[in-house]
Amino acid sequence: MFLPLIELFSDSNAIVDPNGHGNLSYFLSVFNALGIELNLAVVLITMFSFFVLKGLAVFVVRYLRVIYQQYFIAKIRLDCLNALAEFSYEGYVKSDAGVIQNALTGEVERVMQGFKNYTDILQQLMMLLTYTTLAVLSSPEFALLIVVGAFLSNLIFTTLYRKTKILSSILVKDNNAFQGYIIQAVVFFKYLKATATMPMYANFLKLKVEEIEKTNKKMGVLSSIMLGAKEPITIGIVVLVIYIQITILNGVFSSIVLSLLMFYRGLTSLNTLQNSYNQFLGKIGSMENMDSFMKNLKTKATKTGKATFNHISQCIQLSDVSFSYNTSADVLKNITLEIKKNESIAFVGESGSGKTTLLNIISGLLTPSKGEMRIDGVDTKTLNIATFQQRIGYITQEPVIFDDTIFNNVTLWSQKTAQNLKKFYKAITQANLTQFLENSEGKENTQVGSNGVSLSGGQKQRITIARELFKEVDLLLLDEATSALDSETENNIQQNIEQLKGKYTMITIAHRLTTIKNVDKVYVFDKGTIVDSGSYEELLENSVAFKKMISYQQV
Repeated sequence: MFLPLIELFSDSNAIVDPNGHGNLSYFLSVFNALGIELNLAVVLITMFSFFVLKGLAVFVVRYLRVIYQQYFIAKIRLDCLNALAEFSYEGYVKSDAGVIQNALTGEVERVMQGFKNYTDILQQLMMLLTYTTLAVLSSPEFALLIVVGAFLSNLIFTTLYRKTKILSSILVKDNNAFQGYIIQAVVFFKYLKATATMPMYANFLKLKVEEIEKTNKKMGVLSSIMLGAKEPITIGIVVLVIYIQITILNGVFSSIVLSLLMFYRGLTSLNTLQNSYNQFLGKIGSMENMDSFMKNLKTKATKTGKATFNHISQCIQLSDVSFSYNTSADVLKNITLEIKKNESIAFVGESGSGKTTLLNIISGLLTPSKGEMRIDGVDTKTLNIATFQQRIGYITQEPVIFDDTIFNNVTLWSQKTAQNLKKFYKAITQANLTQFLENSEGKENTQVGSNGVSLSGGQKQRITIARELFKEVDLLLLDEATSALDSETENNIQQNIEQLKGKYTMITIAHRLTTIKNVDKVYVFDKGTIVDSGSYEELLENSVAFKKMISYQQV
């Protein structure tokens, strides 16, 4: 369309010959067939119309790209979160925290960029095909030479593409490791700071940063080489083909001008396509890592039944339960016991004797390798385990405190309705937090800081107790819940716990035996088996192992 315009500009009285523009003359013939006189005004209006249509097409393409990109990234994130929610505890403890962190944050962003590169490739490919088709229609012989030259030039970049893909995989591994080290820096910050070892750890992290930077730099250099070399190579191909067409094949330059213009635009699209493809290859490692991560989550998802759990009516029974991680020796061996509704029991024994593992089985985090667990006679394998876990309260040695308000920490972000506020204050009262809340400036809206930095150890533990009471649970698990507290605070918290006796089924793991004097039954563990059981007084009188533990603590 530009050539008639040029003719009209050069001579306002010129008559455009439809046969003077190669195989594209049919475009000009359309105007003659429609009886439209081809003059400056017609050409300008037609040209303007085409660019308006092009603008609309660009808008539609960009709009659809935004819609699909946001849908794509949201779907990946939601799929990851859903898969993580179903990820089994056993799978989690065998996983690298850095891999999980990196996959959910950095890798998602890189995959999104890869998707953008992919859409760019499709767009530029369509443009390339369009321009190539127009060029071929204009001058087939010239077009063939250009296509051959473009194909040969692309071979030059194959090695660079391969190196980029390798570096992408290396970058993913480095990022996974770095994310893991960052998590550890945050978790162990207090220790590192108190022992002045943070600078040493920081130096170690600097080395990892330099490794990542080095890999990124290599990828950047490869990208720069391709960007810098593509246009000279493109022009070199065009120059060479023009020379061959005119001097060797005795072609006429005027006959290839339009084809040349189409190919120049096409080769520009090819350059952009190659650049997008190289950037896409730079994200291949992230895509493969994300795919592997999702498969791992789904493969190790929690296996669960379909039956809904409502509440404990009678008892929890474990029959001949054993457990081992993979093919290692049994951590638990032939455990058989019964826990009645609203009964309070305790597990005691040396570290590594299997107490916490059994607690993890009872809570549904682990599945027995052998034997079975029943609740009111129903095998837990047939239960939707999440419906059972919703009725469990879990209080650990290290209180779980979120960087949010007291209300959100207790209610886990429930809506602040009148009913929930009533439940909240009831739980606060039961956990002996009323005075603390009244003295807090923001009351239930008081921010507790990162990991409850503004709270004492006792206040943190009371908030965790209040959280479990707010949930209205059936089963309350206490894993050394007071062992990290001073004696006075431990005694106060223990009194709060004692008040809950008879209202909940309670299982306590304790190293300080003074905290279990009033439980209904104590089970003594040794090397994965129960060696003795009975009340505190019965064991004190009849159990050699329990007496030995008592003597060590001088209770």
